[in-house]
Amino acid sequence: MNSTIQPYSYKSPALYNPRLWNANEVRAYYVARPALLDRIVADLKREDTYNRPQHRLIVGLRGMGKSTLLRRIAIAVEDDTQLNAVWLPLSFPEEQYNVASLSDFWLNCLDALSDLLESRGQAGESTKLDAEVEQIDRKDGEGALCALLRAANQMQRRLLLLVDNIDLVFERIRNEDWKLREALQAHPEILIVGASAKVLEDTYNYKAAFYDFFKIDELRGLSEAEMRETIVNLARLGKAEHIVERIDADPARLRVLHTLTGGNPRTAVLLYGVLLKGIDGDVRSDLEGLLDEVTPLYKARFEELPPLSQQLLDKLALHWHPANANTLAKQLGWKVNLVSSQLDRLIGAGIVEKVKAPKSKRLNFQIGERFFNIWYLMRTSRRLRRRLIWLVECLRGLYSNEELLAMARQRMTQTTGDQRDVETLVALSDALDNLAYKRALTDCALELLTKLKEDSIINELFDLEGTESYIKARQLRIQLGEQWREIREKDHSDPQHREWLATALFLDEDDEALGNVVNNQGEDDKSDAIFAIFKTASERTIQHFGPKAAHLMAAATQNNQTTPIVDREGMAALALRLNAPYLTAISTLLAYGQSGETKANDIEATAQVVLDYDDQGFLPWAILMFFRIDEERFPEAVAAARRVMDNNAAPFSIATTSAMCIMFDTSIDPLPYLQKALSKLDSEDAKEMTTLPLFAEIAIKLGKGMALLTAWDATFPDGELLPFREALNAAAHDDATLLELLAPEVKEPAKQFLAVIAPKLLQQTAQ
Repeated sequence: MNSTIQPYSYKSPALYNPRLWNANEVRAYYVARPALLDRIVADLKREDTYNRPQHRLIVGLRGMGKSTLLRRIAIAVEDDTQLNAVWLPLSFPEEQYNVASLSDFWLNCLDALSDLLESRGQAGESTKLDAEVEQIDRKDGEGALCALLRAANQMQRRLLLLVDNIDLVFERIRNEDWKLREALQAHPEILIVGASAKVLEDTYNYKAAFYDFFKIDELRGLSEAEMRETIVNLARLGKAEHIVERIDADPARLRVLHTLTGGNPRTAVLLYGVLLKGIDGDVRSDLEGLLDEVTPLYKARFEELPPLSQQLLDKLALHWHPANANTLAKQLGWKVNLVSSQLDRLIGAGIVEKVKAPKSKRLNFQIGERFFNIWYLMRTSRRLRRRLIWLVECLRGLYSNEELLAMARQRMTQTTGDQRDVETLVALSDALDNLAYKRALTDCALELLTKLKEDSIINELFDLEGTESYIKARQLRIQLGEQWREIREKDHSDPQHREWLATALFLDEDDEALGNVVNNQGEDDKSDAIFAIFKTASERTIQHFGPKAAHLMAAATQNNQTTPIVDREGMAALALRLNAPYLTAISTLLAYGQSGETKANDIEATAQVVLDYDDQGFLPWAILMFFRIDEERFPEAVAAARRVMDNNAAPFSIATTSAMCIMFDTSIDPLPYLQKALSKLDSEDAKEMTTLPLFAEIAIKLGKGMALLTAWDATFPDGELLPFREALNAAAHDDATLLELLAPEVKEPAKQFLAVIAPKLLQQTAQ
């Protein structure tokens, strides 16, 4: 293998014309069907000079490698000493459009022989042959054939005619086909290896000239192993070892790629070019360029079919999923036996394949090369969403789930874009199964459409009157959010006021109040009254959820991300877009407080997110909502808390919350759990010091004050945080006068702690 070979671009003309490759490139790139090549070469070696040779016909769809195989046979003959001493391999243009008669074909053979001589450095012999050809009457087929045989005899060689698209030649010499057969039978020094994209009727019609004349080699799609070898070889030639690593690490990727291409080598090479780029760049543009690149290939394949086959293939392609004969018959208005006969024809041509239907004896059918199906969908689907299925299926086929998620994370940060960006967001949403990602991408698309003021496109992208009617409510809220943002920026210069209004968007479960604000601008009394309501609600939000959560929700509305907080799916999507899992946690905990649907495991994980978040304001609310006393859910909550305490070396905030839950159960000794919680305490952490009195307050209210005091003394035997310990001691003994015996520097901070832990006890003492 020549190390100087440079890999061609996947858009290079050489992809469609292997004759432009040099011999080294052909040797290097042809790896797909070595067994077939070896078999043909072996058969050539067995050919007897005096017997009629076995002519061959290679049949396969466009792109299956017929032209490349013919080119490789020619080089194999030249490379083999035995064959090179016997055969002259003659190659022709892929389409011999100049053939109008058998005479033209023989003249083309003379031209091909002259080209071969010139390529071997025999310029004199080539010139002499060209001069002889000039003297031949172009209508004299016998004269041209005699000149060809004479030249071969002079060189003491037999002629191997490697004829691509031989069906075109046969079609143009139909009136002289018997004459061609007779010539080939009479002159064993000529052997034809032809290639055709379709099975020739002459080969199976017993009345035709070439019935039972050719040995037929059918090129079906590459096997998965052959495709792997092809792509790996390309990658190594192109010094792209990372592609090899990706294929080895993710065998499923290769299987999907094989399904998409139907094993078509040319399509595999094209898709390899996109695969090489990964998720960087404009994936959609790359795929559109690729589909444009294969248009001549697929268009020719479609147009070669008879009209009835084209009609059936159209319905099968638009259906996309496997379909049975009855389904196709209904769509076409045909009888089932007509559909079956056309399906047999398409299966024989290698275009359609049988698919076993799950839990059914009935066979289904689909287009074997899914990328061909994708190309057809892109060109012919009417509705925009349906037309985008080509992009959806490409994304699913070419990229792993992790890569799609990474692509989604890049896309969902978009705040500006055009219709094309909207379409890509929707297609990426359809390609993913993750509900939060799907919602985030769809919401992002709706927000862009609102900014573009392209309401009509929404009707093309979504089934608003059917399965996706819920999109209308989301669209309305986003539109109101845009108007709401304008109001905030126009009428409320105070940043805090803007935040109140922004946060209110998350509290409102329906859109009536938002609409009232929008519709009543200019009516001062109504507007002020509604603003006052939102101000109160927003202040309560900050109190419940903490300032950081309020800031997050307010920031979201800057791009019209106005999801109600009770919408768990929407909040999960928003959390993805803002990289703020805390928002999902808030929604989950609310759902737990309002219904029994949330699972304990979900709550357990959510509690960790909430309590890890550095937002003091939400902690008491989380404790009341998450660990609320509920006769039916209480054992479940305690079990979750015990798992956290037993298995998780979590910080103080999580440990204390779990311990609080455990303290509700009188059947459990809380002492070891309280001690474990206290062991997580960091006296330098301001947040933990603020949380500590709350912890003690709940312990006192539950009658576990003495247990907490015992755990404290066991954990801090050296008297750390003495003021708090003394406040806890007074509360546990229900005697505030115990503080009076303390030194002043301990007594005053102890009273401050007691005011939080047991405020009524301190008030009673003061009276």
